[in-house]
Amino acid sequence: MVYMIEELYNHIGGDYAKAISRMQNDERIKKYLKFFLMDESYQQLAQAMEAHNCEEAFRGAHTLKGVSQNMAFAVLGNIVEQITEELRAKDFDKALETFPKVTESYQKVIEEIKRIME
Repeated sequence: MVYMIEELYNHIGGDYAKAISRMQNDERIKKYLKFFLMDESYQQLAQAMEAHNCEEAFRGAHTLKGVSQNMAFAVLGNIVEQITEELRAKDFDKALETFPKVTESYQKVIEEIKRIME
């Protein structure tokens, strides 16, 4: 059975209708899913959080927020928006509390994308 793009969006709490309206078809979405796998903004965020570098963490979070929202990954986009605003406000302690939720959501998205690429 072929894994469908719409299923991916359902599994990750994404907005398939918004994605299809932006990208026109599943093949184009699939192309951008491959780009998402190569995006390094999560790694930038994770490394900066570990180093307690609020400014660098903000840059990574802000980029990841934009990419997630452009891909219509609603759940990931919302939690990354939250950590972005916490880092913008320089509330690093609050961002540290939020970061595990970002990681969990991000990993789920990555796992589902890899499954669809098989």
